[in-house]
Amino acid sequence: MKKRFYRGGAGALLALALAAVTACGGTSSGEKPEQKPQVGKTAEPVELHLFSLSGQNMDWFDNTYGKYLYTKFPNITFKVHFPDQMSLTDYIGTKGPLDIAFGAYQNYYTQLQNLNLQTDITDLVKRDKMDLGKIDPTVVELMRQMANGGIYGLPAFVGTSGLYYNKDLFDKFAVPYPKDGITWDELYELAVKLTRKDGDVQYYGFANDNLNYLQVNQYSLDMVDPKTHRASFETDAWKKIVSTLTRFMTIPGIDVTQATVAAFNTKGTVAMATNYTGCCGFTPGDGVKNWGVVRIPDFPDIRGIGPQSGANYWFMSSTSKHRDAAYEVMKFIISDEFQASLNARGLATALSDTKLHLNYGKDLPKYNGQNVAALFPKHAKMSNITEYQLVAAQQLNAALTTIATKGVDMNTALREAAELTNKKIDEAKQMKK
Repeated sequence: MKKRFYRGGAGALLALALAAVTACGGTSSGEKPEQKPQVGKTAEPVELHLFSLSGQNMDWFDNTYGKYLYTKFPNITFKVHFPDQMSLTDYIGTKGPLDIAFGAYQNYYTQLQNLNLQTDITDLVKRDKMDLGKIDPTVVELMRQMANGGIYGLPAFVGTSGLYYNKDLFDKFAVPYPKDGITWDELYELAVKLTRKDGDVQYYGFANDNLNYLQVNQYSLDMVDPKTHRASFETDAWKKIVSTLTRFMTIPGIDVTQATVAAFNTKGTVAMATNYTGCCGFTPGDGVKNWGVVRIPDFPDIRGIGPQSGANYWFMSSTSKHRDAAYEVMKFIISDEFQASLNARGLATALSDTKLHLNYGKDLPKYNGQNVAALFPKHAKMSNITEYQLVAAQQLNAALTTIATKGVDMNTALREAAELTNKKIDEAKQMKK
């Protein structure tokens, strides 16, 4: 018997759509070859509805997840809905069925929680005696935080984090390459040496992904107090991070509009750059042919502690009528077998297995011979996350630019950023009423 899978366009959203994970849309339909009947807890024919929370597209999903799920679960028809067709709020408003939602952890706070779509699957995890100890502990910690000690979902992958460097620029200016264990102070010294003009070309020593770093900072500082929902960055600890980041933005010769991670990837005029949400071989980009990577720099008082983890989860929906089948699919995603495959293809494993870490990106030629272990640091303890995380990060990031480019006093800039953050939080709360 042949099973048909469908990919619905916007008009067919409540009809039939295919597949699973972080995708964005598709319009064609096709047939899947006949499979032997599946045995086990999901042997009966089941139709599962999934919703992508973070984007991507159907081809990406099919190549990343779909072709593996279709083979593993021939008895399941996967129907996947995407935000470019209809928002999750509107989809739920139409009484659309939902079994699994998938995406970055921030999506839980901005989408699922507000719609009360979360549900605890601790009973299923205990029933199957799943070993959560094999998962990166910070990934489990974050899930426990979301679920007030329970489990709302299981991880699919995490973002890698690393300090990438362009060997050609280091060789050009006879500067030694950075090494694992470099501190932020030592990085600053390298950045100063590599920020220089050669002929008509201005080169920049370092570009940091400040917006993401603030959210995954190594000191595990909260951006917003989870109880009061007030901005938390007028503290001495935050000032230490802000001063660390802004001094890179005030190196003589720096133009903050040009010394960017994007310029590192595409122009080859930046010697070093960070990535805190990496995957899939996107960093470094085509502008860097000869490169290396080391761990994110250390602070001397917390040696060996990298950024916090950025995880992508599959969440069980509270409206699911097929909990067992949905759970079996989620369990497969975190299985050793599938995690090894994902990891080899550039979506970093959520498992703690260092052997897997060493095999990261092995199916992607650009990673051959690279120091990929550096992309899996010991993650800092997770800070308290709220639905206002990004709002706060945007305001704090803007304060960095104000300090660096306009010479505004740090205390003033942080106070104003906190006031703006609190105002935006209050406005968001008012809109919910």
